[in-house]
Amino acid sequence: MSEKQRIRQIFGKLVDPVKLESLLAGPLQREPLAQGRIEFVLALVGGGNPDEISGLVGRVADIASAHGAVVQGMIGPLVSMAFGMHPISTIKPGCRISLVNELHQQLAGHIKIIHGAADGHYGLIGSCETTLLYSFLLPQFEAVLGALIRLEFGQTEEFTP
Repeated sequence: MSEKQRIRQIFGKLVDPVKLESLLAGPLQREPLAQGRIEFVLALVGGGNPDEISGLVGRVADIASAHGAVVQGMIGPLVSMAFGMHPISTIKPGCRISLVNELHQQLAGHIKIIHGAADGHYGLIGSCETTLLYSFLLPQFEAVLGALIRLEFGQTEEFTP
């Protein structure tokens, strides 16, 4: 698989096809980040051993995808998910709450969740010379992460900026 085919496969569902082809046709240049309302869910899972945690992270990602969320990243037991942060997505009313409820029901005492909606920036983040990732930036992310850490497993909280 060529590098361009690999990029099409990775970004094809996230980036407008016309913009993606223009990126691939010429020298790689990052467009300015877009601004908008981002609905986010951060989940931290806990388990008895690395295999259990790995399985729980996979379940979170599967549930998120089934609800139309984009899994932005997984760092150890932390899963970052978002809605409405790319041009071809639409936010359906109640989708974030529905996702949070199902995660809480299915993973019960093995998960803690912080979720909310805030104005932020999204798009290709990084350097054109290194790795570009399609992701989001929230000005209050440090406070969101701090609120998540303070929760106990089994708790869910909505973050209000």
